[in-house]
Amino acid sequence: MSDGQFPIRDNCDPTDPEEAFLWMLVGLPGLKGAPLLLPVQHLRAVSRRLWDCGARPVEEPVIKYRPPRAGDAHWLLSPGTWSDADEPEPEEVFDVRKFVAELPLRQRQQLAAALGLTGTVPDQPVEPPPPMLPVTAPVSVEATATNDPAPQFDPTRRGVKAVLAYLRRADPAERERVLAIERHFGKARPAILSRYQDAQS
Repeated sequence: MSDGQFPIRDNCDPTDPEEAFLWMLVGLPGLKGAPLLLPVQHLRAVSRRLWDCGARPVEEPVIKYRPPRAGDAHWLLSPGTWSDADEPEPEEVFDVRKFVAELPLRQRQQLAAALGLTGTVPDQPVEPPPPMLPVTAPVSVEATATNDPAPQFDPTRRGVKAVLAYLRRADPAERERVLAIERHFGKARPAILSRYQDAQS
């Protein structure tokens, strides 16, 4: 097994005293918070001790180790699980919406910035714009054109009434986009989301 690798049966040499039992010491019963009780170097010493005491792997295992998966509850802190050797592997299902919804606000802000959605998760409540002042200069009547796309509606920068008014006029795809931002990057305001329960599932 090379340095930095996680010990599993496939990468541990059964003829090496420091690796023969190393993979068996992963996800020990009652372990919470991590897959390994001790650093790999310490577990190598435990494997060697078992070897020196006369233990040898002689039978095929009847259980197999399953590392924690991204879809598991608390997968970052999970020790993984052991299951019957013939049990089929579960399909890898990763619910992005659930994952994002469970992130703390600061991490959602970092994720939004990494995806180029800057400005969708404000640090502080957005102040309403100041009232418009009367125009005192002549107004140009010349038309201007641009190829830039119109800015998308951002519910995190609008009040509840403005968001509800916009959602009433929006097509289904746009409504889902705005509700997703409200749920995952905004404040998830019940006054908005409760009116669109079907769109949340």
